[in-house]
Amino acid sequence: MPTIHVIAMSNQIEANEIEQLETAPSVDSGIVGDLLIGELDSWHVGICKIEKDGGDLLVCGETGQVVERVDTDVWTTSAIIEDTEVKSLAEIADTINSAIESECGDL
Repeated sequence: MPTIHVIAMSNQIEANEIEQLETAPSVDSGIVGDLLIGELDSWHVGICKIEKDGGDLLVCGETGQVVERVDTDVWTTSAIIEDTEVKSLAEIADTINSAIESECGDL
């Protein structure tokens, strides 16, 4: 059985550390998959909103402007079954998180 280590943390966190925690991108492959298959209409991260537009995912900024259009077909790999696309959801999530970091950094 593995040993569990508990680390005590201070209750005092600098204001900029709190801001970084609140604005850190949190889009993962599961969220990307849910957006692509229509389980989610959109996903909000800080000031950004991610939504599906056809086969692409849009990263929209605070005022609704498109910060980045992520073409999900770029990360399509070979099909396992005929007429079935397999996408690298982790790569798509990384691209979205980079766009969010960039948008938050510009503020």
